[in-house]
Amino acid sequence: MKLATEAIRSGTLFGVGGPLITRFEAEFAAYYGAKHAVTVSSGTAAIHTALAALDPAPGREVITAPITDAGSVLPILYQGCVPVFADVDEHLGMSPAAVEACVSDRTAAIIAVHPFGGAADARALRDIADRHGIALIEDCSQAHATRFDGRFLGRYGRIGVYSLQQSKHMTAGEGGVCTTDDDRLADEMRLFRDKGWDRVSAGARGYPRLGLNYRATELVAAVALPQLGTLDDVIARRRRLAEVLDAAVDRAPDATRWTAPSECDTSYWCYPFFVPAGQTAAWGEALAAQGVPTSPGYIGDPIYTCLTALRPGQAFGGSGYPLTLAQEGRGVYPPGLCPNAEEALSRLMVFWLHEDHTDEEIAAVGEAIVSAGRALAG
Repeated sequence: MKLATEAIRSGTLFGVGGPLITRFEAEFAAYYGAKHAVTVSSGTAAIHTALAALDPAPGREVITAPITDAGSVLPILYQGCVPVFADVDEHLGMSPAAVEACVSDRTAAIIAVHPFGGAADARALRDIADRHGIALIEDCSQAHATRFDGRFLGRYGRIGVYSLQQSKHMTAGEGGVCTTDDDRLADEMRLFRDKGWDRVSAGARGYPRLGLNYRATELVAAVALPQLGTLDDVIARRRRLAEVLDAAVDRAPDATRWTAPSECDTSYWCYPFFVPAGQTAAWGEALAAQGVPTSPGYIGDPIYTCLTALRPGQAFGGSGYPLTLAQEGRGVYPPGLCPNAEEALSRLMVFWLHEDHTDEEIAAVGEAIVSAGRALAG
């Protein structure tokens, strides 16, 4: 509240070069051990800004995840690139073997999505990217402060991306941040978020590159800044609550835990678990009857099925661009494309865990899970 009041009383809420945005970027970068942090208007904008900084040519391919929000995929389309979806492993992160199989001579980047506060195998994905001479971008929107093998996610790729949307571990309602150690990429991202405006060079106004207005305001920084100091406590609290739900899932007939890789210190954006295939709707109804809201199946279908813009002739005035630039059957997304993802979504339940739940509430949620399992098993 103090920083928000300070921002409002300053009379200048414009973020670029503002004192609060500048401070937030410095502290965010320091928290993650990055050289640069670039704040933008949303997590989707952060992914677009990261990809645009790489400047891939239209028709180049970007490998990403089938279990994700549209915000991980739409920037690929808007950058004129073709999404290629790599199937998931048992942890619901992109399988390194599947990613490797998707690489072609047209691949420009991998956007690794770290799901649910867990992780894809960031180390293996970095090795694949390096071996093929392509860039790794890490979408850490659901994985703030998650460590993999002792290292923060977002620090394996050339660029790490974080969302400040309402549901995330730290939030300004909306907002996003890109981190990098690469000076050139940081400069490119700062230009891109600011309509390509070069505010550093002396002389007349210039726009040396294509860009958009993805600027964040001082109010975003005012709201987000104090949360950097509480983020570790938020995640510790979520982990403790998740342990209670783990014990309940272990007691519930036909329910099984979701797990992150053993190298991962999970931060629990939400609490996912599995039920028998085809029973997610019934479980959702049984839990709702006990006052426990869930999202059966998370997004329901893989993103390549539910995102209309990926269907032939749907995007950009019916032109089908950029999928019309695809080669070798890329840009076609039939059912069965990622069978592991499709099967997992048929069993996946999501409870929207957060640190403000009381111990009593989480205990009640756990008992509801056990009760639903017993009722549906009988």
